[in-house]
Formats: sequence, structure tokens, C-alpha cells
Amino acid sequence: MDENEYRSVAQGVALKLQTYLNDKDGWEVAKKFKDITVYCKKSPEFSGHLYKAEMTVNAPPATVFEYIDPWPDSPRLKWDNRMKGIETLKKFDKDLRVMRTYTSSACIGLISPRDFVDVIYAVNTDKYIATCAVSIESEQCPPLSAYVRGWNHPCGLICCRVPNEPNKTKLVNLIQPDLGGMVPRGLVEAAMPPSIEGFYINLNGALKDDGKLISSDE
Repeated sequence: MDENEYRSVAQGVALKLQTYLNDKDGWEVAKKFKDITVYCKKSPEFSGHLYKAEMTVNAPPATVFEYIDPWPDSPRLKWDNRMKGIETLKKFDKDLRVMRTYTSSACIGLISPRDFVDVIYAVNTDKYIATCAVSIESEQCPPLSAYVRGWNHPCGLICCRVPNEPNKTKLVNLIQPDLGGMVPRGLVEAAMPPSIEGFYINLNGALKDDGKLISSDE
């Protein structure tokens, strides 16, 4: 694919995420912990589930985005214990790239390490800043024996601006991965909500440790 084709794919993902974000029907609460809520519903893309998680973070959207946007030298690798590494395969512009990410094993080794090759697209509007992704086939990066190749159906992390609260972000996580391999569906469905919860807890902890959180009275 050339850059225009990649951009077309990426923009299609951004539109799908906007649809998911606006969809109010059919969501069931999969897990709730303090101010983190994880919802799920049947995925429109494959036989698994689409997950949506929400939490309000006491930091500006640009700060939160810096911490969640996946780059090889980004803060993401320091706090996201699921993510073992990130490689840039192609970079077209500051908003569009192809990345390979690889993860550690999960569920005390029951889920072996995975890798994903994704088109990643950054979107900045008056309502949110988002990083959107979808997996693609890549001759440049064939599957490796040490990893099971997973597939990310349209997914993203959306840093929503909170009206009249510039130092707060409603962070929405939309994710629907097909982990591939022989992992039982029940194990995946049991593992996803606590994994998403841990993502938010670790992010908030990293922002706090780095002095990026802003108290409500500032």
C-alpha cells in the first residue's frame, strides 16, 4: 500500500471509533473498580467482544495523550507492563505510521506473548485527541516464532476534553483484539476486563509519580 491507501484505512478506523464512542445501546458492565468502568458488547468485526472503558484523569488531554500514544521512546513503555516493545516500521507523517508492538505473556503464562502490526493514526479535534489503530498484513514484518501474531480490529484510546475542565481528561479505551493461537475464548473474556483496569491504574500511577496529575483545586 502507498501512503494514501494507509491514510484511507486509518481514517476509516477513526470513523468507526467515533461510531463506537457515540453508541449508547447494548453495553453491559464487565467490571467496575472505583472510577474505572469497563463495558462490553458483541463485536461488529469478529466473534469476540468490543470493550469500552472509561475513567476521568486529573491531567490535560495533551499530557494523557503523551503517555498513551505508542512510540519506541514514549512514556508508554515505562508504565504499561503489558507492552514489551514497540517498533516503527513506516512513518508517513506525524499523524500516520505503521508500528509493530509486542506484549508479555499474560494470565500466569496461559496466554503466550503476542505481537501486532498496526496502522496507527493520531486525531486531534476540538472534542478529543485520539490514537486509532487497526492491524494489517505486512510483508515487511512476517510472524516471528517467539510470538503469536494477534489482530487488532479497529481500536483506540480517546482523550476526551471535559467541558470547562481543561485539566481533566475522560479517557476512553475501545479495544477488540483477536489474540490468535489456541487461547480459549472464555480465558480471553475473563482476562480482558482486569487487564484493561490495570492499564488505567498503571497509567494513573505513572502520571502521579511524574507529577503530572493536577488536583481539582488548582
